[in-house]
Amino acid sequence: MRPHTTVLAPESGGYFGEIAHIRAAETGGPRFDPAMTNNQRRHIDNLVLLCVKHHQLVDDVETAARFDRAALEDIKRRHEDRIRRVLQAMERAEQQYVDHTCTQTVVHCSTLQRMYGSELDEDDRRGTAESINKIADQMRRATLAARQLLCQVLEEGGELSVGEAAHRGGLSKTQVHELGLQLERLWLGRLEEAEWDDPGYRPERITVPDPFHDHNELLDYDFFNDLLRHAASRDDDVLHDVVVGLDFSVLD
Repeated sequence: MRPHTTVLAPESGGYFGEIAHIRAAETGGPRFDPAMTNNQRRHIDNLVLLCVKHHQLVDDVETAARFDRAALEDIKRRHEDRIRRVLQAMERAEQQYVDHTCTQTVVHCSTLQRMYGSELDEDDRRGTAESINKIADQMRRATLAARQLLCQVLEEGGELSVGEAAHRGGLSKTQVHELGLQLERLWLGRLEEAEWDDPGYRPERITVPDPFHDHNELLDYDFFNDLLRHAASRDDDVLHDVVVGLDFSVLD
């Protein structure tokens, strides 16, 4: 039997599939197995979806001998593998879509007790939390992949070459470059392109914003330095929790 030659659910409408038994449901039927229970005969493992024509061929007295149990099980496996690949592709596409619609949930900070301890008075604490939560909302606009890249940059102290980022993430340099541009557009990072005529040339790299050279009235870039300092004093995944997981409450 040649597989995949009949469309069972065409775009124009209708449904032309039928469920066939690999091993017959009743005594005397094709491929009947007396060792099976009725529940086993009805189980999905013993069923295969076929078009009307081939359902008749596998069950007809004159042609059923051409289709033994192994042949039908192979057809079932190939059908289900094909559908499984389609569903996996849909799932990957859905994950990408969710990524780019930026529906990630942000948990804002409030007290910043863990991050600053007694360094701030109540007014400074409130104002600093407000500034950091603006950065949190900005990070929410970045895709998961871009935030993962930013986290890697922070883990390296604020600078990472495009080549190294590509190697670590299993991405191409072009993909990392695009993620760097995304961070730059959101004022969350800087993509410093290589200058070949510069005697102090360093490979193209991604850095975090510099409070002395970058300016955005909405974002307080001192936060990145403070976050690095805070992460260095702890033995946990605070950078990942904040930058990738968007849970800024771990700073409280």
